[in-house]
Amino acid sequence: MTDLATKPIDSADDGATTALDAAAFDAGAHEPEKRSRKGLWLGLGIPAGLIAAGAAVAAAILIAPGVVVAGAPVGFHTVGTAADAIAKRVADAEVTVGGVTLTGAEIGASVDAKAAAEQAFSEHPLWNVGAWNPEGIEAPVTIDAEVATEALETAAPELFVEPVDAQVVFESTAYVTVPAEPGSGPDFDALAADLSAALAAGDDAISVEVGTVEVPAAVTTAAADEFAAALNAQAADAGFYLGDKRAEELPLQTIAGWTTIEADPATGGFVVTADTAKIEQSITDLPERVNQDVVDEKVVTNSAGTHLRVIQEGQDGFGITSTDGLADQIAASLQEGDLRFELEGEVVPYQTQELFRRVVVDKSDGMTYSYENGQLVRSDPIALGTGGIYETQNGNFTVYGQLTIQHMGSCDANGNFVPGGKFDYCTGNVPWVTYFNGDQGFHGTYWHSNFGPGARMSHGCVNMTIEAAKFMYYFAQTGTEVTVQN
Repeated sequence: MTDLATKPIDSADDGATTALDAAAFDAGAHEPEKRSRKGLWLGLGIPAGLIAAGAAVAAAILIAPGVVVAGAPVGFHTVGTAADAIAKRVADAEVTVGGVTLTGAEIGASVDAKAAAEQAFSEHPLWNVGAWNPEGIEAPVTIDAEVATEALETAAPELFVEPVDAQVVFESTAYVTVPAEPGSGPDFDALAADLSAALAAGDDAISVEVGTVEVPAAVTTAAADEFAAALNAQAADAGFYLGDKRAEELPLQTIAGWTTIEADPATGGFVVTADTAKIEQSITDLPERVNQDVVDEKVVTNSAGTHLRVIQEGQDGFGITSTDGLADQIAASLQEGDLRFELEGEVVPYQTQELFRRVVVDKSDGMTYSYENGQLVRSDPIALGTGGIYETQNGNFTVYGQLTIQHMGSCDANGNFVPGGKFDYCTGNVPWVTYFNGDQGFHGTYWHSNFGPGARMSHGCVNMTIEAAKFMYYFAQTGTEVTVQN
């Protein structure tokens, strides 16, 4: 007879058994004391060498007796039949989880049965008597989380707390984030490890404690923060545009009223849905709101062409030619997260008008002449200094300071005379002052009405009517040239 402690050189197909599998090696069926005549007859004529060869082949392809993998007895099995037995054991195992009993297949439990069977044969072949009857062998169980979740959510819904996705909402003047809230669910890794151990131990009734793990929301707070920030960053530029010119600003509050923002678990982002009916209602009078005539910019200059001050802001002209399909166009733009909405129409850019202004004080005429681009625009009678230290000085000057009202002379804060001061007079609340030469300048006069040729009434300033002084205040800008001549 073949020595079973000696490993044969070759093995047969690991997926087949021979007629000797049960007769020669199944201990429960081998009873030599009760041989029947039929059995003896069947043995007649079979050469002893053939029987020995069959035993050697079986020893080379079968797993040793007493081997149990994942709770499945696989002794005297080939690798193929052992893999089937292991897989079936795991699939059929009844597992109590969270108070409900399900099969291994129902919770998505599985093992690499082929690898486990190959390991069992490698470590415990039939030919190696010393490897017979080992302790139960553990095969790592894996859990298909999707299958397990579906089964347990139906059978034991209390094991789950659904996560809440982050949201983006509009509050007051800006978009803000409503943070995500994590949920919880069974710890499938721990469940798989406990099930692996229970199967290896040969437990028939398997009860597994279920731990929980945090389940993050599909749409995170960070994603909501990023989306809200992207919308808020456009607040300064949001509006209707003709080319690169903004025809009308739009506050975020208006735009928020047109849209619904929803979390999208499939992408981890957000979906913007626009209400075209609300948009249509908002743009009904858009042409009336947006269309405007062009207004040229006006800039005061000096003789060198230096811009002294813009006295009239320029305004482009706008003309919307059509709003057909605009609501749908705005809706599409909103869905892309773009808050700039293009209009169909024409932009007429404004032009800049340069106004070279200068002022001439003619002492002989007793008049002040105001010129713009060489054209006389106004003449006003004046009163000059009384002479001596109070003479209105000749020369070419430039305006350097202007005040709407001022106390002149030695005055206190209330416009009352202060004795012993630099000046021997106080004139309070002098209106519309335009300085061009030290303490000499144009100003309004409420204390006399003597203006014109020969009028000498001031301490050196150019006295004017209050209305004329106000005109001068707005006509002349800092840097405007003033000539005082005889």
